[in-house]
Amino acid sequence: MAVRKENIGAWLREGKQSKIIPKIKQICSRFKGDDLTNIFQILNWIDKNMHEEKNRKKVLKIFASRTAEQLIEEKNDTGCHDSALLLVTFLRSIGIPSKYILGIDKLSPTRGGHCVAEAYVGGLWILIDPTYFQLNLIPSR
Repeated sequence: MAVRKENIGAWLREGKQSKIIPKIKQICSRFKGDDLTNIFQILNWIDKNMHEEKNRKKVLKIFASRTAEQLIEEKNDTGCHDSALLLVTFLRSIGIPSKYILGIDKLSPTRGGHCVAEAYVGGLWILIDPTYFQLNLIPSR
């Protein structure tokens, strides 16, 4: 079975919601250390600076619609989507290739899903769940 070579550099590009603006560069300039240390510093920043939006009507209105810049300005998140978006944006800002991953229950798609991220560290993709502050090392990835 042939293994497809992946263009890792593609996972450093900005997306519509993940523009690396000067404010994000400023925040990320504070993260110092190796890649894993930086990941933990980013997760800590998200935990300390973002607050869960409690207004359910507002959550339904803004869910998955804001940019990383808007999230930072408003200092609130609607859950896993926003946390994963910030994580991916910050990782890309400091030169760590990263992916935004959305999982859904195919048997019951109306139940919702969960968003996580993957970061390319040491030649492997590491699954990171910023909602639960978890890193999963998958040797085959």
